[in-house]
Amino acid sequence: MNPFMRKVNVPYVKFRKANTLRNDSTQHDWQHWGGYRDQIQQVLEQTLEHNCCGRGHILLLGAGNGNDVPISYIESIFERITIVDIDEKALDRFLTKSAHPEKYERVIIDLTGVGAEVSSLDDLKEKVDDLLPNVDFSPLHPSFDVVMNLCFTTQLISAFFYRKKNKVAHTPEFSTQLDRLLERIHINIFESLRGLLASDGVIVHLTDTLLLQHMKTTGYTSPATFKTLELTGGNLRENLDLIYEHLPDLAEQGLCLPGAFVHVHPQIMRLYKVELRFSLLWEFVHDEYEDRDYFVSAHVLTKL
Repeated sequence: MNPFMRKVNVPYVKFRKANTLRNDSTQHDWQHWGGYRDQIQQVLEQTLEHNCCGRGHILLLGAGNGNDVPISYIESIFERITIVDIDEKALDRFLTKSAHPEKYERVIIDLTGVGAEVSSLDDLKEKVDDLLPNVDFSPLHPSFDVVMNLCFTTQLISAFFYRKKNKVAHTPEFSTQLDRLLERIHINIFESLRGLLASDGVIVHLTDTLLLQHMKTTGYTSPATFKTLELTGGNLRENLDLIYEHLPDLAEQGLCLPGAFVHVHPQIMRLYKVELRFSLLWEFVHDEYEDRDYFVSAHVLTKL
């Protein structure tokens, strides 16, 4: 399954609308995602235990509705919390879950850095090689002790395709061009974040890496599902770490989501080192139509 094809009939001059529709579709998933939030809390707890970073200010990028954020825990640890998304209404929904809204600053940012330059899918294809992402972080008020990237990596480019019938030929060449654009976006983001971090600050980079899906209406099962069940002996939940070491092989087989490994790009790794890594299972949706989970990897990065 081409992940760019699981996508909202969007007027591209309103790029934000794609993300709004995506957040709207998951706004009621707070209870369902409780187990995933618990895993993210464990990542944060171990990160704070392992690193000497401060606990004054945390930045949550791609915060959306907050359904995947351990809000109470974060509020108990940090004095200031900045939440960022392109969808203002989603951030409003996030704040309704807060017991301490006075701790928050809400900021609207396009994390692609190119959304305003692309007016259509044809426009994207024409410009893809020349787009120079420049994410505007100027509305933020650093420094940040912790920056958490909340699985926006694989969503940035797919927003241009979200539930859109693909009238542009999705060729291998175009896929490669999109991968290169995604790399440029993340190089820009990570270079910018380095200047926003406190001296001992850390980035917790979460990204969905494998799509584990079974469509009940058609019987389709994603190739990554079969492979991960094989690697874990059918016990995915208990043997997640067995998957991590096989990710390079799975990537070579084309089973990983686009952009899942941009954080290890050489230009980014010249700025950071990986201190910790984690494997998470995001039980995304289980209904009468489909079972869909994601294998999520988390990496804790510190400045070199």
